[in-house]
Amino acid sequence: MLVLKTERLRLRWFVPEDAPHVLAQLTEPSWIVNIRDSGVRDLPAARAWMEEKLFAGYWSSGLGLWAVERASDGVLLGMCGLLQRDYLPAPDIGYAFLPRYWGQGYAREAAAACMAYAQNVLGQTRLYATTAVDNTPSQNVLLSIGFLYQEDLLLDGHDGVTRMFSWGGRSTERSDESQIKDMLQRFYRAFDNRDGRVPNVTALPFWMLGRAVIHFGDERGDLAGLDLPTFMRQRAELLGPQGAWREYEESVSTKRLELQGRVAHVWLRCRKSWLDQGHVQHREGVKSIQLVKQGSHWKIAALAWEDRL
Repeated sequence: MLVLKTERLRLRWFVPEDAPHVLAQLTEPSWIVNIRDSGVRDLPAARAWMEEKLFAGYWSSGLGLWAVERASDGVLLGMCGLLQRDYLPAPDIGYAFLPRYWGQGYAREAAAACMAYAQNVLGQTRLYATTAVDNTPSQNVLLSIGFLYQEDLLLDGHDGVTRMFSWGGRSTERSDESQIKDMLQRFYRAFDNRDGRVPNVTALPFWMLGRAVIHFGDERGDLAGLDLPTFMRQRAELLGPQGAWREYEESVSTKRLELQGRVAHVWLRCRKSWLDQGHVQHREGVKSIQLVKQGSHWKIAALAWEDRL
């Protein structure tokens, strides 16, 4: 699934067919020296690494290293993305490119796009990045997009000293109501594909529990249920670059929030419009969203809606 586009690049989820490229990256001496030796030496091991290190994160959090391909010809150049490390309080940016594509500004372009995605789509106010101490080119990329050196430190599972960089300020405490309001606004914008925007369907696991319950009904009175991966695939197919729904927009006319401790329920009246095969479509409906608070963050646990003409 497509995550974002830049002037020269497309960033998308890796797929199993990309295993030869991943194997080339994991066995590249620069990866082994600057990141770590993964122990991967053949295609079956590369596929297993992708399942654990890439695909699992996509579906559980919407984060991960994404395939970076050149828009002009589809050539796969490397990987770049956002990860949530156990030892960091906010996501960090990671990237790696095959040496034959170094020196052409691809790493900076991809990293800057991921930074903007973290801010504008996910609402992050602080980000991190780490490099090997002597990896000056990677450090220059981070400095060029606004990161600042923070400290050198020893991390579990990493050989030697790691150099850490950060962007943004200290997160401020916000009320539960404010957090929910901001998260839902970003959730609605995830489906917007007006004026050629890439819909942020791949970000849905960032806001929704992996076991979220999704139900919807239509004007015929039919009721259907979906799991989150199926819902994401359907929306990506409909709203993506080759999808049938163009210029899709959804807006909220009224909202009622009920908040009790670590559980919340939001009732909404919504309007949506789009072009389907050149024909304008309009719908109005009601939506019910149930949320739970995990740690300091709210997540959507259940989503139900009914559309009417």
